[in-house]
Amino acid sequence: MTTTPSWALLLALAIGLAAPQVVRAAESNQELKDQMSSAEGELRQALAQKLPPADLLPVRGRLMRLYHQAHWAKKFEEQAREILKVFVKANLPRNGGPEASWAAEAQFLLLAGRLDQALQTKLALTKGGKASEGLAAQIRSLRQNIAGEEVPNPAGGIPERKGGLCGDYTTLVAAYRAREWVIAGAVTQSRLLSHVAELIRDTPNPNDQSADDLAQWRQIVDETARDLEAQSLRLVEAAWAEIGRRNMDGQWRNEAKRELNRYLPRQHPLSRVRGEKWLIAVPEEVQGTLKAAGVLADIHGCYDRHLAAATDEMLGEVQVKFTLGSDGVAKIAAVEHPNPVVGNCLKRLWAQRKDLPRLNAATELHVRLELAAL
Repeated sequence: MTTTPSWALLLALAIGLAAPQVVRAAESNQELKDQMSSAEGELRQALAQKLPPADLLPVRGRLMRLYHQAHWAKKFEEQAREILKVFVKANLPRNGGPEASWAAEAQFLLLAGRLDQALQTKLALTKGGKASEGLAAQIRSLRQNIAGEEVPNPAGGIPERKGGLCGDYTTLVAAYRAREWVIAGAVTQSRLLSHVAELIRDTPNPNDQSADDLAQWRQIVDETARDLEAQSLRLVEAAWAEIGRRNMDGQWRNEAKRELNRYLPRQHPLSRVRGEKWLIAVPEEVQGTLKAAGVLADIHGCYDRHLAAATDEMLGEVQVKFTLGSDGVAKIAAVEHPNPVVGNCLKRLWAQRKDLPRLNAATELHVRLELAAL
């Protein structure tokens, strides 16, 4: 049903009272430009005074951040590379100090373009040749060019990576030993590994395999994905432990929590269940069985999986219609949520679970969870 806007709203639109967001955006843009202009003046003055590297790096660093915030790629890259040049020329130590932190941040931000490209990678059947060989080559490329290899850290703590884009976060960013950027690199590596694992798990079935060979193919693919997910989890758990030891707060604590939620949603929720409603009458003992088995927690966890990538949505609901019977298999009829991530997550999760409750008879279930920010 459509509603007619009130006359008050129409009047506000007509005279411009409903445009404060546009005005604020314009003010924000002008404020950013003013900050950049001021920082550029500060840099000119610093260069004229020939400030020593330790004093020059923060000036360039603040300007680098502003250019990055404004999406001025060319100017941002110029400042980031100048920071690295100053650091090397002055032979400053990679000891986690303030100068090393600026260099680590510059390296981290310079990798952002490659990160975006990696997260857009897809696997697909290729024309010509054997389908299985083409897919296997794509999987090898993912592992070599993005995932790299895990290298145990002899000192304990956060594992290191060798090779590929993940390895570059170790050799180019973590090497400066700036704690914030070591953690930022680890969380980003974890995200990359989980992305590669998901791509591999979703590899289409090659059409040149017999039924027996295809079963073996799927086993190898699934084992590869599970291995990468285990590495991803080790990285983010180690980063989370370091965050806890140092009582850190801010962006990378939030990012680490989102990545942990991907694997351990019950231990690291992003939202809370504000209310639940059974839209088809269900006996209380059945409700208790489903809750004890984590069925509702699974739905909540898959909502959080969506929320991890949609940080602005901190309030919502999800409805699931499904059937559960004596075989312990959940047959999903519908998942009502605008983002398909929720439904895809739940379908995959329940297809893998072997411990869903076995009810006395097939039972139709329809539950709605209302969720809110923690």
